[in-house]
Amino acid sequence: MTEASTPALELRALTKGFPGVRALDNASLSVHRGEIHAVIGQNGAGKSTMINVLSGMLKADFGEILLSGQPAAIDSTTRSIALGVATVYQELSLLPNLSIAANIALGREPWRGGLLDTKAMRARAKAALERMSLDMDVDARVGSLSLAERQLVEIAKALSHHPSVLVLDEPTAALAQRETERLFVILRGLRAEGIAIVYVSHRFREILDLCDRATVLRNGRTVATTDLTDLTEADLTEAMVGSATEIYRRTTSATPGPALLECTGLGWRHRVHDVGLAVRAGEIVALTGLLGAGQNETARLLGGDLIPDAGSIRVGGKAVAIRHPADGIAAGICLLTDERKSEGILANLALRENIALPSLARRRSAGIFVAGAAERAAVAEEVRQFGVVTSSIEVPVRTLSGGNQQKALIARWHLDDALIFVLIEPTHGVDVAARSEIYRRLEALAAAGKALVVVSSEIPELLALANRILVFKGGHIVEETTPAQTDEERLNLLIQGAG
Repeated sequence: MTEASTPALELRALTKGFPGVRALDNASLSVHRGEIHAVIGQNGAGKSTMINVLSGMLKADFGEILLSGQPAAIDSTTRSIALGVATVYQELSLLPNLSIAANIALGREPWRGGLLDTKAMRARAKAALERMSLDMDVDARVGSLSLAERQLVEIAKALSHHPSVLVLDEPTAALAQRETERLFVILRGLRAEGIAIVYVSHRFREILDLCDRATVLRNGRTVATTDLTDLTEADLTEAMVGSATEIYRRTTSATPGPALLECTGLGWRHRVHDVGLAVRAGEIVALTGLLGAGQNETARLLGGDLIPDAGSIRVGGKAVAIRHPADGIAAGICLLTDERKSEGILANLALRENIALPSLARRRSAGIFVAGAAERAAVAEEVRQFGVVTSSIEVPVRTLSGGNQQKALIARWHLDDALIFVLIEPTHGVDVAARSEIYRRLEALAAAGKALVVVSSEIPELLALANRILVFKGGHIVEETTPAQTDEERLNLLIQGAG
């Protein structure tokens, strides 16, 4: 075999089991130099386990990893990086209290005369950012950056290791369209340099636009590897789930009821200015815009995660002071952010505890005795209603797929009888089948008279789910439209500010 035909990365018969489940079952993957290779599959198909074995987070039970045709013993994350494999996870690893420069240099800081060489550290960081055409202050604290900015810094950090294989896990989940397009330019440049890129994503449009080939995992097994030329999203969906999956379309058309949530003149620092909106019972109102346009901050103001500098909020026509998430909960507002792992689930608690916890205090304060059997029955009913796939309500919630964790979070606040659901990127990191199921659950909440605010950067999601779409720019609402009044091209122009 010639060097040119030798894969940069090859996985052979990779097998990894956990108690009660085989996450990888003789899985294989072959990625060549100068190739962007997608790995797709439903949540639980084995993608995360494959990434964790490749990055050294887990050790396979059986199988072989080859890099440039040579067997590679990857037994730690340090060893993986040393062998030329850099992995960027969906859940970012940057330390918020350190600067961009310190994060990029972490673990391999330059020293000179027994002292940290900050000049060299900053120069290294600038070079990494410049490779991605990012104009950022390397002395800025990572905690001050947006989620999308942190994602780009994480990728820059990975590239600073000069890898031959770059593994990206849902790299655009936090990015708006403009940032996604910028990233694609970078990745195509890396492909031209001969880097092998493993691209794990649920976004089929991106895969078809960017990637050369795809490997499909199902139940831990490799079921197909295919060239992506002339394939469609429907083709990928069928390959992933084993049958054609109908694209979600909202079905309810009932007239919304009275306003449950209203805000007037809402402001926060320099990011949100004079925002006014109303959401009625039975209505799903979507907020969208470019990264940093103010839609995320507005959602967090409504949920109490940020404290407004100006304006007022009313629930059911009554003024409420929301300066903390507990204030929002007391007013009937729940907030589900895009950072599910750090701001949503309680990873080490059981699924039952995650769903029941907020409602327990309310029921006990109302003098309602909560018996163990009653709690289990209530949670089991929520699990059934929201389609959470699990072997038991007692399993740790961290063992569930991302889609099932998200459904559990929605079920949590349904059990707590929330009136208003504020959700930021509700299908973040969720596969196509689970995404349609989440849409149906949100539609059912609206049909039951709840008011929903959904922040999304996914144009098809906006058009499929919302009654009304509010477009933000510069901290203001600049446009309002409906799915009946627009299409994907027009909505994209509105978001980009060209409409």
